[in-house]
Amino acid sequence: MEKEIELAIKRGHYVFVKSVDGSTLTGIPEQSSDPNKLKMRTALGSFWIPMDEVSHVSRLIHIK
Repeated sequence: MEKEIELAIKRGHYVFVKSVDGSTLTGIPEQSSDPNKLKMRTALGSFWIPMDEVSHVSRLIHIK
C-alpha cells in the first residue's frame, strides 16, 4: 500500500483511498513530513489521514 502511494507521489497520479470506517477520498497525495500520515490534496482542500486508518489504496492512471 505504501509503495502505491510513493509511486503516485513520484508520478503525480491520483489515488483512491478507503478508510477503515468505509469513507473514501480521491485526490493527489503529497510528500508528508510525518510518515504516519498521508497528505492528500483534493477538490475540497487538503487532508491528513493517519496511515493506520487507511484500509485500501488504488492509483488512478489516466490513459491518453
